Order: sequence, then C-alpha cells, then structure tokens
Amino acid sequence: MEDEWTAPEVQPSSEGPPRRHRGRDTRLVLTGILLALLIWFAVANFEEVRIQFWVTTAAAPLIVVIVISGALGAAVSGLWSWRRRRRTAGAGAP
Repeated sequence: MEDEWTAPEVQPSSEGPPRRHRGRDTRLVLTGILLALLIWFAVANFEEVRIQFWVTTAAAPLIVVIVISGALGAAVSGLWSWRRRRRTAGAGAP
C-alpha cells in the first residue's frame, strides 16, 4: 500500500549507469587548464604597459590587459557557441 509519504517503487533500468559525455568532459578539462595558464601568465606580468588605441594611448598594468582580453575572448566564444546551437536547433524544426 502506497500513501503520499512513501516513495514509489523504482524499477531498475536495463540501460546500466548513465552515459558520460567524453567530449564535454574533455572540453571542461581543457578549459580549466587554459584558464589556469591564463591566470598564471597574468599574475606573472604586473608591469605597466602602453596600450595604443585608434585615437589615444593609455597605460595599464599588463594583468588588467590580460584579464580583459581573456574576458572578451570568452564572451566571443560564448556568443559563437550560442549562435551555433541556436542555428542547429532551428534546422531540425519542421
């Protein structure tokens, strides 16, 4: 007899344990390694550098330039992935 306080009986699955996504795991490991290298490189470079823009020049610590460049690269990569996923999802629709 089942009441509202007992969990329903769960039937074992014949599929076995859940499948792991090797590609996703590899991407996460590589992203972690690249992030660690970026942080190590940024921390190792504290000297001030001149940045030449189109109309002006500015000075900033190299670590700031590296962090901003990394963030912009991640944003571009994220937008690229989002756009590709959106396009592939739209292609499968009738």
